[in-house]
Amino acid sequence: MRQAKEFISLIWLPIFAFTALCSFYVLWALLDLPPKEEVVEIAKLYFEKYGLITIFVCAIIEGTLFAGWYFPGSFVIVLGVFLAGDDYVQLFGVFAVTTMGLLASYVFNFYVGKYGWYRLLLALGFAEALEKAKGQLVKYGPRATFLTYWHPNLAALTSTAAGILQIPFRTFMLYTLAATLAWDTFWTIVGYTLGEAALTVIGPQYVVAFIVLWIAAILFQKWRERGAPEIADSSSQV
Repeated sequence: MRQAKEFISLIWLPIFAFTALCSFYVLWALLDLPPKEEVVEIAKLYFEKYGLITIFVCAIIEGTLFAGWYFPGSFVIVLGVFLAGDDYVQLFGVFAVTTMGLLASYVFNFYVGKYGWYRLLLALGFAEALEKAKGQLVKYGPRATFLTYWHPNLAALTSTAAGILQIPFRTFMLYTLAATLAWDTFWTIVGYTLGEAALTVIGPQYVVAFIVLWIAAILFQKWRERGAPEIADSSSQV
């Protein structure tokens, strides 16, 4: 039982991401929402009509606790990078408004956690996930932002947990800014390099593959940590 709990504590974050992904597609099917191709066309129309405001609003929604789980904001952001093409001014604009939108949502989440407003969402199934996010922050400190900010939905949990733990706002902002810039740069490069193919890369099959690799990396790191003392003990005996 103890080993099972330890195993779950190690892989809770990728499992939560997988559960959220499944929930998103189940909800999409139940509501009979339009397929990805139609979403792309709708997003194109809004992007052409409203420009960077569309990306900014999508980034805010995507990074906000609870709201982002049911909104394909990441898809729209990558689409914005794709539509910018070789227009480097427009490309930088997409990067800038995405970063500002996500930062605004993470600050909002921080205060939701700090002032206890997050309790209103606990009945929606976020209690355990927030506890795990708090555990990551306690274990790794603000550096945990770099482990979770690769996706805004996970970053929403971490930023809320930072507020709950009363992490100093200056410290929170320093790490949040660094992690957001790092991951936004990464995803902008992915979107620009892969072009239209980037819209497929963020599809469910690739996200699942990424989660599987994520779990494998966690288990491998844990195996190395456990193996190191044994190697050290055997060396000292020799």
